[in-house]
Amino acid sequence: MRRQKLSPLSIADCQNTDLMEQYQPILRRLEKTAKQYTNIAPENGQFLSILIRAIQAQNVLEIGTSNGYSAIWLAAALKETGGRLITLEFDPARAAEAKAHLQEVGLDSIVEIRVGNALDEIPKCNATFDLVFLDAEKHEYRRYLELALPNIRPGGLIVADDTVTMRDEMPDYIEFVFNTPTLHSVDIPLDDGVILSYKIGD
Repeated sequence: MRRQKLSPLSIADCQNTDLMEQYQPILRRLEKTAKQYTNIAPENGQFLSILIRAIQAQNVLEIGTSNGYSAIWLAAALKETGGRLITLEFDPARAAEAKAHLQEVGLDSIVEIRVGNALDEIPKCNATFDLVFLDAEKHEYRRYLELALPNIRPGGLIVADDTVTMRDEMPDYIEFVFNTPTLHSVDIPLDDGVILSYKIGD
């Protein structure tokens, strides 16, 4: 079956007026430096927001905070579900920027920013996660997931970003998510590519 190319979504398409309207000023401001900070696209933020609300997520792990753009999308949805976000960032300066942005929009109370190498920090996470979002070093995606997988509940979701444009940097991740019996995975042609995986059990 021929895959139909999806047309890009505008920020207006990505805006849920009830949930995200109050965050639009800072989101639009951060979108001006999206390339500098390698932020996700607005439609990816909306996709994550929908997933969190659909599964009523209580605990989410983000690997790769950058300046907090994606964390705002995640945390805004988690505020609605009563959940919390742990987000990992290697660069202390970017972590500080993210903290300031989350404070600016009043989401800092439900977000814990941990600074350090994700490979060291993931094993320290004791929560059971409903959703894990991967957007850090692409060649480490498989190791990130292998470390996080025991803490992802059956029925939990994994979202990996940049899986089309940077696919050649993650061949072991691609092999893993499409050949592990406990994961059902699908390529989604959203912006730079997303792979959505569903954990069916241990």
